[in-house]
Amino acid sequence: MKKTINFIITGAMCLGISAPISINASELQKKPAKVENLGKPAKIKKQKQRYIKKVSPIRVESPVGTVPRLPWQVWVTYSDGSHEWRQAKWENYMRATEQAEADPQRNPVGSEYTIEGYIIGDNTTNKGYPLVATVVVTNNKWNTPNCHPVANPLKLTEVSFNGKNRLTNNRNLNIKTLLSWDITQQLYNYRDTYGLPTDGYTVADGWDSPTTKLKGHGSGHYMSSLAFAFASCNPNEETAEKTELRKRIKRMVDELRACQERTFVWDSTLNRYREARDYAPEEVLMKMGGSWADFDRYKKDYRNYGYGYLNAIPAAHPALIEKYAPYNNEEGVWAPYYTIHKQLAGLIDIANNIDDKEIAAKALLIAKDMGLWVWNRMHYRTYVKADGDKAQRQAKPGNRYEMWNMYIAGEVGGMAESLARLSEMVDSNDEKEKLLEAANCFDTPALFNPLAANIDDIRTRHANQHIPMITGALRSFIGNCNPYYYNIAYNFWNMMQGKYVYAMGSVGNGEMFRQPYSQILSMNTNVMSDSKRDMYPNPDINETCCAYNLAKLTKDLNCFNPDNAEYMDYYERVLYNQIIGSLHPEHWAVTYQYAVGMNAIKPYGNNTPQSTCCGGTGAENHVKYQEAAYFVNDNTMWVGLYMPTTARWEAKGVTIEQECEWPAQHSILTIRTNGKATADFTLKLRVPYWATKGFDIKLNGKSIAKSYLPCSYAAISNHIWKDGDRVEVCMPFTKHVNWGPDKMDLAATGKNEVRTPFSPQWVGTIMYGPMVMATKDIKEWKNADITLSSTLNELTLKDDGATDGTNDKLYTLQMQTPDNRTITFTPDYYQTDHSTHYLRIDMQTGAKKLVAKGVDKTSLEQALAIAKERMDNQKVWEAMSVKVPAFAPWAPNGYARLCQQVKAAEAINALDKKNLTQAKVDEAVSALNVAINTMRPGNLAEPEDLNKLLSLLTSAKNIQNKTIELREAIDYADMVVQYVNDGSGTHDLIEKAINKFGAVKK
Repeated sequence: MKKTINFIITGAMCLGISAPISINASELQKKPAKVENLGKPAKIKKQKQRYIKKVSPIRVESPVGTVPRLPWQVWVTYSDGSHEWRQAKWENYMRATEQAEADPQRNPVGSEYTIEGYIIGDNTTNKGYPLVATVVVTNNKWNTPNCHPVANPLKLTEVSFNGKNRLTNNRNLNIKTLLSWDITQQLYNYRDTYGLPTDGYTVADGWDSPTTKLKGHGSGHYMSSLAFAFASCNPNEETAEKTELRKRIKRMVDELRACQERTFVWDSTLNRYREARDYAPEEVLMKMGGSWADFDRYKKDYRNYGYGYLNAIPAAHPALIEKYAPYNNEEGVWAPYYTIHKQLAGLIDIANNIDDKEIAAKALLIAKDMGLWVWNRMHYRTYVKADGDKAQRQAKPGNRYEMWNMYIAGEVGGMAESLARLSEMVDSNDEKEKLLEAANCFDTPALFNPLAANIDDIRTRHANQHIPMITGALRSFIGNCNPYYYNIAYNFWNMMQGKYVYAMGSVGNGEMFRQPYSQILSMNTNVMSDSKRDMYPNPDINETCCAYNLAKLTKDLNCFNPDNAEYMDYYERVLYNQIIGSLHPEHWAVTYQYAVGMNAIKPYGNNTPQSTCCGGTGAENHVKYQEAAYFVNDNTMWVGLYMPTTARWEAKGVTIEQECEWPAQHSILTIRTNGKATADFTLKLRVPYWATKGFDIKLNGKSIAKSYLPCSYAAISNHIWKDGDRVEVCMPFTKHVNWGPDKMDLAATGKNEVRTPFSPQWVGTIMYGPMVMATKDIKEWKNADITLSSTLNELTLKDDGATDGTNDKLYTLQMQTPDNRTITFTPDYYQTDHSTHYLRIDMQTGAKKLVAKGVDKTSLEQALAIAKERMDNQKVWEAMSVKVPAFAPWAPNGYARLCQQVKAAEAINALDKKNLTQAKVDEAVSALNVAINTMRPGNLAEPEDLNKLLSLLTSAKNIQNKTIELREAIDYADMVVQYVNDGSGTHDLIEKAINKFGAVKK
């Protein structure tokens, strides 16, 4: 059969339109080019600069009652005929604007309107290169895929790594460290909660310690890590490591089942086993407390937990959520369903990856029984009431609308995902229905309903609390086939790409989403205080858990549309940069927040899965790099990642051996038919978005096409493959810039210098292929201004990927500045010490600049609208006779700064034309946006709340001969200071730290 070559191009965001189109690939890339010349930085000849000449028209259809899906990247044609994907920013990002666009009265069926936007990083105007999107409002629904995935990734057991490189180094380090952890420490809390002897078991520490209420989260991650590590071992060889992993998995499963069986209590009065619904009737629930004395009492009550309850904390804690108990480690709860999810996920991962059917069956049984406990509790004791005010919604316990909308206490992790997965794994139809119902009991309408209409309600929310909920919505779509759930996930993912993601792939500052399109402002105004109450820049943001969960969501979305290369383009970026870079290459230490800002050091630590949430996801990350490398269905394989791997497509009886270095510019895939003469299937290979020059695919030495479209798949369709057929992929890395969406005009620059002004400038990260390139040569913002031509010719390759130990191919770029400085860039994943990722870049294009007439106050008016909305919400809460919730919408110090900046901004806005300048407007906008972005929810502590603790901490550190108790108090206080500085600390933590010093003094 003759092969046919196709280019697969789908996804509105990838093309900036609302439907698939055909693009003539010959216009995009000509015949393969050579990899760029090597050697010392060359003197760049004066050349004519290229500029944006054309952008593909942007016309989208939007269902009535929705916000249009606008592209976050657009395909541009430059004046020299070259092409590239460029990031876009749209002017309709205000919440009020989005709500107006989704109003059928304003935009009825048949109407048209336009939205202005800009290509960021361009200097054609002060805001970038102007764009216009035409929106047509229709009565149609969004085009939603079938609820049955088009493709699924090959199992971990079907893909293995080859050779020695950073990938295998990290995997081996993960397995070695995993086997060094004390398994009794992972079991201690369960035995303690279920009244079993703990002699010979090590007390848990970190966030699973006796003084925290998140017990069990680390044990769940530990089980997942065991399962993934086992799956990553050679399937054809029984090594000592593999045997030990299986032994540990078996012990975890056996002992957890023994704990769970203690809840199988027959009630002769009810004539059935006690169930979840029986625990803590409403009159009892309303009197229950959350103190540590209460906690210890609840631990003795396991006979009443209800059939199947399994958790390292008592059943009282998931029950307390029903009466809206707040996040408070001393008098409330932490996140009880978050811990339940981690344990469910660990058991499911064991069931799916262990080769021992008995162990797998028992793990599934434990998970199923716990899943049905959750269904029982949710079905009988909870409900949804979305109308009324908060006090009305909380008048009766069990309103899930309120439960899951609570900060951290309502953090449920991926409960919906695990329950939906369980519903797919069990045989009983009745159990399938109950588990799927339970999954959708973790819907959060306060977030989901706006997202389903493409309204951005994620701003200011806790980032990692909500990302897994979106993954859960998508997974439940497989079972309920309701497009509402797919649209939530699709819309959320695209919001992430355009409005919130940083260059390395993750999101968040202080664990929170800030305002959309404010990444640079948020990064540059992040500060921390020391023990002397001095303020310093804090360049560490982007929680690594968010990277983990965004990668998972991306992998799952790819299953429904594997032809949309955007998904694996992003997956590659977040994997190759933040996830791989989050593990120290020489010893086990993983990051919580990540090094993002100026002169940052990766804050390695989190040495066990129970240390922190990111210690838990970190224990999983590095034994499953290959989980999204290949996707398959009955007759097609998609190659999503170019890695040195062997893929065993067992259902097809085919093996694909992929030979390449890592990171790869060149890869050879050899097809093995495993004893058969031939195999018939379609092979689709990703053309990365960055592959704008020199990309080529050869089948048995012959190019399959003359040109290729970046951000697509090239398909060798319905080909008859013979054993030994070779597919060669040549993909020279290209240089480009990942731009921040907001210009930089101020930054924290030093001790108590938290608002240093700068001239407005675009800020971006140098990319080389999928790699974020960082430099040690720039340590301060005052030295971070560079000028580059639009072709980035000033950046030259130092050498051709010289091998550097476990890092395999280490690509290095260099540039000479006009003042004769040499700036060297190496990949972010390689950096462990001081490095800078973002630079102030003046990109020279030679295009004629368009100067706006008059003063543009749009940004000022938008910022004032956000500020006044927050002030109105605060005033409503202050007017309540009974405060519901008990804490204000916004913490007092940040709110006071906001009020002050609003007055200043209003004064500027009121100036007459004669006295108003653009500089004054921009300065007012910047100051007001800083106040907006640095506000914290009312239940969280602010740096100002640390004053008393910092004074005690300073005095304690000055004591020469410290007792063990004093050292423990200092360590705890340091931890609390870090939590508060990072944005997740609460007042009870500060109070407890102060009390520890008081106890030592006594």
